[in-house]
Amino acid sequence: MPAHYAKNYAKNHASNYAVLTGDLVKSRAIKAEQYDSVLYQLEQLFASKAEAWALSYSFYRGDAFQVLLAKPQYGVQLAISIRLTLLSLAQDCKISIGMGEVTNLRQDIKSASGPAFTLSGTGLDSLSGSQRLQIHCQQSELQAVLAVPVRMADAMLASLTARQAEAVLLHLINPGMAHEAIAQKLGTSRANVTKLLNNSHLDYQLLQAFLAYCEQHISRSILS
Repeated sequence: MPAHYAKNYAKNHASNYAVLTGDLVKSRAIKAEQYDSVLYQLEQLFASKAEAWALSYSFYRGDAFQVLLAKPQYGVQLAISIRLTLLSLAQDCKISIGMGEVTNLRQDIKSASGPAFTLSGTGLDSLSGSQRLQIHCQQSELQAVLAVPVRMADAMLASLTARQAEAVLLHLINPGMAHEAIAQKLGTSRANVTKLLNNSHLDYQLLQAFLAYCEQHISRSILS
């Protein structure tokens, strides 16, 4: 997708961005029909947030993607939403969030450059073992504030079942949606939805508090 959302927003706003670089885990083992579903769901997520979050994205190499947000305060929420989308499909990915300046914004974001892109790319390369999510900020104080909470959120996501991830995702992308409405979408009972959302691995209210914490600190640090 062309970078017009991010570029148009940036004309009258700060030059700080969030760049998310992601790589599907064990992509060669994904069956063709499942792979099409994975890409479709990711594109639906990106498209739904493109205008509101001044978001542009690109897929490359078949199993990797890069997303540019001119509203960096939503970078962590997008990363979590991507992970939940994939986990709900019994898949996963590695994601590195880079926060900082973009000095050379191009129509094709794969050829853009700047600290945010560099931090995101090198961060992805540094992910190892079971770790799936990292954040690297040009602002050292912001890095110190966010690094550990993001690492903890990563660990919580890793233990979710596909059904739990689907319920948490629906609640996250539909703020205020009643448990009864989520139950209808999942084809289950309200009581089961409450159980899924308050599972032993990730409480949805704790996740909301974490995302609000990240958004507040990013806005305060690089948008004020």
